[in-house]
Amino acid sequence: MKRYLLSYSLLALTVLIASSCKKPNSKPVSEIIRKVWTVNTVKENNTLVYTKGGASNIKTTYSKFKLDLSNVAQQTVRWTTIDDVTFVGNWTISSDNKKLTLTNLQPQPTGSNGTVEFNINGSPTETQLNLTRTTPDPKTGNTTNEYQLVNP
Repeated sequence: MKRYLLSYSLLALTVLIASSCKKPNSKPVSEIIRKVWTVNTVKENNTLVYTKGGASNIKTTYSKFKLDLSNVAQQTVRWTTIDDVTFVGNWTISSDNKKLTLTNLQPQPTGSNGTVEFNINGSPTETQLNLTRTTPDPKTGNTTNEYQLVNP
């Protein structure tokens, strides 16, 4: 009898330990980023040029930047850039969750053929998305830009 009690106790302990080690179900990146994002900070060529609410921003026009990925219909994007121009198209996430690609953008951003890509830095959360544009941005003097985006 003691042997069965010990066996059941060990089994129960094993199940308890195993269940406490499980990771919670996580949402796919494509669902996590389905929000309206605004800029918290921006670096151009590794130089900090904008901080949300900052008094001494080098480029205040980043306050206009918005990346709206919230529309579920065909993963539609509305991307408003620093000169207050809004581009509309589609967005996809690469299979390895490391790239965000905006396609079919209308009007077409200069030199883009309607496509702009960003590297996703780290793991997006419900409130923060870190991106680096993969090509220099003509609107910012051909700088390579890093964005820390926030929601709300």
